[in-house]
Amino acid sequence: MGISKFRYRALLSGLLVITLATFSLSSFAASATVVNNDETISDSMLIPQAPTGSLTTHGPVLVNGNEAKTGATITDGSVIQTRTGGHAKIDFGAPGRVELDPITAVTLGVTSNSINATLDKCGQGVTLILPAGVTGLVKIANMSDVGVLHKDREVDVKVFKGEALVKYGQGKEKIVKAGDHKEFDNATEVTSTGDSVVKVYCLEDHYPLLLWLGLAAIIPFVGGSDEPAPVLSPLVP
Repeated sequence: MGISKFRYRALLSGLLVITLATFSLSSFAASATVVNNDETISDSMLIPQAPTGSLTTHGPVLVNGNEAKTGATITDGSVIQTRTGGHAKIDFGAPGRVELDPITAVTLGVTSNSINATLDKCGQGVTLILPAGVTGLVKIANMSDVGVLHKDREVDVKVFKGEALVKYGQGKEKIVKAGDHKEFDNATEVTSTGDSVVKVYCLEDHYPLLLWLGLAAIIPFVGGSDEPAPVLSPLVP
């Protein structure tokens, strides 16, 4: 027996509905996959990547406790330490540059528009060279470890360009402008905002000479000998 026209049309309509439904579900799944992929890409693009810096060294420099050489990559959170006679320069590109003089240690925090240096050991200091639009912060973390030759709490701030806001003492604040050099007792933070060059330090560059002069002055009186005092070479701490 042949299939009636009514049943044939009903069967054809059913097959058409199933085909359309299957195609629609496939298209929806494909669209959802594209959307999810786009969201993943968008999310990854929204997460800012911290800039990295290139290190230039002169003399002994440590990065995270290990000896470092010119060309090393410096990342956010790195601890940079210079020993006696050591100098370090970290170039972060657009955010600016950090320079360390001898006997200084900092923990660096870097974003695309800020450089933070927590001063773990003050020594001869850290300098922030910042372009316009970049904020700099030097934070003195441990005041009991500021001095190297003695346990004073005096911090020097020298501004070569721009200006810096210094927090010190018991809630005091002072702005240091370009060309000025101020000494602060119990300084805690030094902030600068763009297009500035600011140095924070605790030891003058000529302190080895002062040590030598002091020792040379007392040596002739030690022991009461008539023999001439020996010639001393400059001391390097």
